[in-house]
Amino acid sequence: MKKFTLYLLMAFTIVLMCACSHDTLSNEDSDEASNKESKGNSVSNVPVKIPDDLFVSNKKNETISEDEMKASIKKYMDYSHVIDKEMETIVYKYEDATESDREKLNELMDQGKKNDANFNDFISNNSIPDDYKESSKTIYEFVSSIRETLTQFEEEIIGAVENGSLTDISDFASEHFTKANGRQQLKIEKFLDEKKIKTTYFDE
Repeated sequence: MKKFTLYLLMAFTIVLMCACSHDTLSNEDSDEASNKESKGNSVSNVPVKIPDDLFVSNKKNETISEDEMKASIKKYMDYSHVIDKEMETIVYKYEDATESDREKLNELMDQGKKNDANFNDFISNNSIPDDYKESSKTIYEFVSSIRETLTQFEEEIIGAVENGSLTDISDFASEHFTKANGRQQLKIEKFLDEKKIKTTYFDE
């Protein structure tokens, strides 16, 4: 369950990052904030990259072989994992995150959404092997539900954070993680093992 737990931590950390980005520093706090940002840059000066191996397929109304299906699932999930790792680089230093870090985080989330949309189009618009239909949908729903949650934080959660309403945050998380939970993760891992699909997605 480590992967799912990590996403929960990332989710709430991003909430805090977004909330902090809306705060206005007072004059007496400006020097302290400046020193803190400098410290963060020196300690966490890890370059964040936007990976370019996005899942893309122009196929439509075609019959997909099992080998291509396996390769497609692997590429979709591996790319999602790379995006997540780059996001973690920013999330783990959220207290020292700069405006540039937040912009990069938004870019990463946008790329993740494109990856999700492309994979969903691929499995929806083509004829895939019968024993891959349900599991491919489960994989898409698991990954995209997490992505959707993260990208909706600024729109739906910032108000709750600013008002200190933990109940609203809890309700939001419960609603958006219904398709991405520990039980679904176990189903996906079992399917991947059965089909011998090697992906880095659930790596720590």
